[in-house]
Amino acid sequence: MKTPIDLAQWKYREHFEFFSSLDNPFVGVTVQVEVTKLYKEAQNDNQSFFLYALHKILRAANETETFRYRIDGGVPVCYDTIHVSATINKDDGLFGFGFWEYDGDRAQFIRNAQKAIEEIRTKKGLANTTDNQRKDLIRFSAVPWFSFTEMNHPGSFIKGESIPRISTGKLSQMDKKIMMPLSITAHHGFVDGKQIGLFLDKMDEPRSF
Repeated sequence: MKTPIDLAQWKYREHFEFFSSLDNPFVGVTVQVEVTKLYKEAQNDNQSFFLYALHKILRAANETETFRYRIDGGVPVCYDTIHVSATINKDDGLFGFGFWEYDGDRAQFIRNAQKAIEEIRTKKGLANTTDNQRKDLIRFSAVPWFSFTEMNHPGSFIKGESIPRISTGKLSQMDKKIMMPLSITAHHGFVDGKQIGLFLDKMDEPRSF
């Protein structure tokens, strides 16, 4: 479900119209987030850290209203819930796009994800289905082979693209803490530094910049 935003009453209207007029309206940041507790929890549960981390990211995005804003039909809307389109490594050495829905129950979310991942790994090419073209999602990619301090993403900015892109990198250890690089790229007419800070606060564990 989505709700149109009343531009006449919307405090972000001027910001939205200004940044939407740019060829590239996206703002991006990369931070180091601590995931010590989450990593140990995934290990203790014998579960995928990738899926544990993705569930936490999606939960934070759903709990931060502006991360649910999208441009739909040229106008801003707010979705009740957003899901995920994620890059999945396949058996042929390439990657494909997988889609599955967010569920507040982590166990159910993981079951949804495992089913989608199993299906995508058997398909050829990008497997770019219509679900991956939905607006009520984030685009997510995990890059576990290396850490990074910045991440750039491809996108059709001039076509009204407004979907946030979130990426994670290789884990590292710092003073007995397990750290993970987290890149966030979002439409600046919806999301600013304060909103990104609210999102990061919902990741629970302390963070380092």
